[in-house]
Amino acid sequence: MRRLRILAAVIALALVSWSCQRLELYESSTSVNLNLNVDMTLELDLNLAIATDIENDFPHIFKPAKPEYMEALFYDMNSHQLVYSHIISSEGGKVSVAPGNYNIVIYNINTESTQVSNLQDQKTAEAYTTDITKSMAGKFKAAVTNAGTTSNGTKGETKGYEDDPIIYEPDHLFIAHEDNIHIPSFEERDKNVVVHATAHTILDFYSLEVIGIKGTENIDKVEAFITGQIKSNYFALEERSNDPATLYIEGMKVDKENGRIYTVFGTFGKLAGADNHIYLDITVTNTDGGQYRYIYDVTDQFEKDGNNRLVIYDNIEIPAGEMGGGGLAPEVGDWEDETVDIPLG
Repeated sequence: MRRLRILAAVIALALVSWSCQRLELYESSTSVNLNLNVDMTLELDLNLAIATDIENDFPHIFKPAKPEYMEALFYDMNSHQLVYSHIISSEGGKVSVAPGNYNIVIYNINTESTQVSNLQDQKTAEAYTTDITKSMAGKFKAAVTNAGTTSNGTKGETKGYEDDPIIYEPDHLFIAHEDNIHIPSFEERDKNVVVHATAHTILDFYSLEVIGIKGTENIDKVEAFITGQIKSNYFALEERSNDPATLYIEGMKVDKENGRIYTVFGTFGKLAGADNHIYLDITVTNTDGGQYRYIYDVTDQFEKDGNNRLVIYDNIEIPAGEMGGGGLAPEVGDWEDETVDIPLG
């Protein structure tokens, strides 16, 4: 009887082994090799009217440090929601994602002034810079409120620039887009998934010169405000916002030999709209703390296709340090016809 029970058990085990087949297990994710190139060249005509070594004068624009790390964002093609994010080197790397179809956005994470937010949705992922301090903004907004405006020498409607936020200048944000990327399922697992992408800066760059300045040896500091700019960039969709902002340029360089001040700056772009006037508002502080304000309408130069050089010829003089300054009541003139210098207290 005992032998019969043992024999029955052996037969049962054999039947079980014959009825089972070995199934190969597949991973739920696929390895993707991101081959990344960061294009750091700046192919713009930024040569100054008076030649200088601007590449060495402004290394943060022309010679930025190559990003060490990037973040790769995988968005669902239909919902535009973020599904995966991976930190990779600026050369690329391997990441694992589930099979599916994605829009891939890659950006550098080593920026100083440029920030990003709202990454969960491809339609709202935004690059921006913070507003300047209230005390700095207050001085500019008070001046704009009290200033008249002209366009090509004709009195025009005052633009309410005092209501626009004043933002710091953005630094390079290098972005790569690769849309409709298919990541194969396990049935296609023999495929080698390689994605090639090149990241470019999303900023526009301009050179700016004011030529014809006397008394440059008396200049201690130069600050500039540029109205009619865009506040942010929806970089995951390659779209710019419609929100206005005034760009703050902390310091322009002084060329004593040639009687000029100059700079190169980056912006998210010019605000669209025929009624948008762009004013360059410069405050010069002399060695005694006296401040002098000069306002120019540079709309035509900004709107000229392919022009990234703003050149203003004027005839102004910065007094020596014994002057203390006066009240703040400037007027805005067309840069070709008139410049108003107002001592500030």
